[in-house]
Amino acid sequence: MINKKQTKLGVSALALAGVSFVSPAVSAFDYSISGFIRQEMAYKLSDDDNYVNRGGNPLNGVPIITSGALAPGVDITKVDKSTDNDWNVFATKAEVDFDFTFSSNWSGRVKFRGYYQPDVFEDSSYENQGENGNRRGDDVDHFGVKNFSNGEATYLSHSDDNYMIDIPSLYLDYAKGPLWVRIGNQQIAWGEALFFRVADVANGLDLRRHLFFDLGAEEYADERLSSPGVRATYRLNDNWEIEGFAQMFQPTVLPTRHSPYNLILSGFAQNYHEGFQKVKNQINGGVRLLGSFGDLGLQFFAVSRHNPDPIFRLVPGGQTDGPFGTASFGASGDTFADQPFIYNGWKNGVPVSQGDASTAPEEWMYQTGIAGLDGTAIVNGLPSTYPFLKEYFHNVLGLSPDPVTGEYFTGVTDVAGNHNGLSTYDILEAFYAAGSIDGNITPHYAAEDVFGFGFNYIFYREPGSFLDQLVVRFEASYTPDKKFTATDLSERWIVEDEYVTSFILEKYHRFSDSFPATFFIFEWMHKSESDMLGRHLSGLGGSETRRGNSGAYEDRGWDGLVFAFQQPFPNLTWRADLSVLYDLNGGIFIQPAVRYKPSGGWTVEAFANIIDSKDNASIFSATDWADDFTMRITYQF
Repeated sequence: MINKKQTKLGVSALALAGVSFVSPAVSAFDYSISGFIRQEMAYKLSDDDNYVNRGGNPLNGVPIITSGALAPGVDITKVDKSTDNDWNVFATKAEVDFDFTFSSNWSGRVKFRGYYQPDVFEDSSYENQGENGNRRGDDVDHFGVKNFSNGEATYLSHSDDNYMIDIPSLYLDYAKGPLWVRIGNQQIAWGEALFFRVADVANGLDLRRHLFFDLGAEEYADERLSSPGVRATYRLNDNWEIEGFAQMFQPTVLPTRHSPYNLILSGFAQNYHEGFQKVKNQINGGVRLLGSFGDLGLQFFAVSRHNPDPIFRLVPGGQTDGPFGTASFGASGDTFADQPFIYNGWKNGVPVSQGDASTAPEEWMYQTGIAGLDGTAIVNGLPSTYPFLKEYFHNVLGLSPDPVTGEYFTGVTDVAGNHNGLSTYDILEAFYAAGSIDGNITPHYAAEDVFGFGFNYIFYREPGSFLDQLVVRFEASYTPDKKFTATDLSERWIVEDEYVTSFILEKYHRFSDSFPATFFIFEWMHKSESDMLGRHLSGLGGSETRRGNSGAYEDRGWDGLVFAFQQPFPNLTWRADLSVLYDLNGGIFIQPAVRYKPSGGWTVEAFANIIDSKDNASIFSATDWADDFTMRITYQF
């Protein structure tokens, strides 16, 4: 028997059986059809918009005149393209499941999924460089990621600006005696933690719909990506079972540029094609040993994979027009096309502050801080990677690096005694005086090995007491030489051994004879080198006035706490949920929810997402604009 992962806070509407239509048995063949259609609506609770999109930029229309030594007195005010969005999500979703039984040993499943979201989100971009399939100036392409090798984000999907159709499940199961095998397109879900992923390392995530902000109880059920593969378990004896898988590499899919939950500064084109080409034929694999001894459960796992989560670097932008054209400034002969930036505000030979990326130093430093990068380190590192910029710095601006630090610029404000007497602001103002700067980045999918173990234990005490049937779970993983995006966006990846642990307490407890039992869960996660979003700790804490390189975050690691409960009401028509995720770096996510199920076919769910962050060191710094009220109305069949 397969040891299937159980969702601890309830079952998503994706898996609710509803009313099935089952054919009469003909020989050994049987089938059933079930599914649902759902309207999902997430209404914004604040006037803020996404900071990394042009329309939500806090510097829209704010007067800025350069004051630095390299380009004094130039107006670099960002043209105000603010938007007034009411909805983050307004989508129709449908799923249909076909389950087949062919014989006593063979069965299978096919799941079709459709998702449609019209243009309820106003986008302020005037141009898109096309990496996400967007072909018209002001349209938001929610779902198209057209430059993966197969022309789509996943192997079995088709998408356009406002819809996607995919087949997340397409597999056959074989079971005989102690052996179980699944062959085909499938999710692989290991681990027990809510929100946190420690052992759950087989698959990446698709974050294009509602990012991480669906019901917490569903635990990535809608986000975890499927991929073609083979998975098998074999029961060795009454206590031990071994499981293994081999699966085609499938990268994580981030929200597209200019879409509601975009995570990357909208002016930076994400060229996934180059990185994907290098790993498209790779196979991820893993093995897990599970054992049980009375009330104690154990697992040990090892996974060899290419990490589906991208690490990014700057790459040449290829622009030959603009203020520099094909000019070169040194012996290399490199031109503006050979470095990563693009003057998208340059029109008909005249600089215009219209670009979707940064147009002011304050914006550059703030946005790199959100991304967990060191904005000053990026600027200082450019000459060592791109000969054109080194020759421009040396031969045009007359700059040279400090002989001790190797930096051209220090900090974000002028500091007396710095070599050259210049700050990051000075060089950025010089760039912006010629137009706004966009750029090109590309992902790298790093090979890595992940080793881990876990245990769970059930405590039994006096029946009815709070400690009776308390479940304790622990998971830990170790990834040697794990690679992270460099804080200067170069190819000099950060390489560290990373340890990840999670500690979980969960329990059903009945407070009243008239109410069903309440489910509680408490979790603690610790990561030694990165935060929950995968940002390396050495880059956290940056802002418009501070570099993102505080050693304090790296020294102590990252910690997150989760508390959640679920309370069904008598007759199970109503259910109340609460999920809270607290980032000890200074951020919180609170999700109260209520579920109403008046009949077997209909379900209404309503929940609020309340998000706050202290500064850019929090995992919620890029999303604390996104408070919303979500309602989902589902009909199951």
